[in-house]
Amino acid sequence: MPQSADPFSAGKSAPRQAGGMKHHVTLAAALVALLSLPALTVTALAQETRASATAKLDKEFAASDANKDGFLSPAENEARMGKMKVGPGKTLDPTHTKRIAALFLARADTNKDGKVSKAESAALMGAVFNAYDKNGDGKVDGTEAARARAAAKGAAQGKATPKR
Repeated sequence: MPQSADPFSAGKSAPRQAGGMKHHVTLAAALVALLSLPALTVTALAQETRASATAKLDKEFAASDANKDGFLSPAENEARMGKMKVGPGKTLDPTHTKRIAALFLARADTNKDGKVSKAESAALMGAVFNAYDKNGDGKVDGTEAARARAAAKGAAQGKATPKR
């Protein structure tokens, strides 16, 4: 499997067994990155700032936290993933919803208490934002967003990450 410059997979390519198929942490990283991209969606001329991405994440977190306890439970996370758009008029199928929700929980739940706090979600989003803000100006422009989408898609398909 090609090495990725993605910060989630650096030095973490150990295989996992799940459902008889070999999964790699780099695949999990790509999926987490893909899940984070809606907060970084920008057109070719627009820019997503850290503040605007944080505002979108806060809104998404609040909408996903069905019981309003300040955490995303596995069920709330899975419900969120099931509603996520993956193409025009398309959502994830139930099998992929469960897998991606589990991968997101594994990556975001840093204290391993079985749920994702707003702070944990924000930390993951911050890491994704930093990874895609290639020039470090606090903004993800259309070119950086396109590269981020291509890198995440390529990593999910086992292809090399595009260069700057």
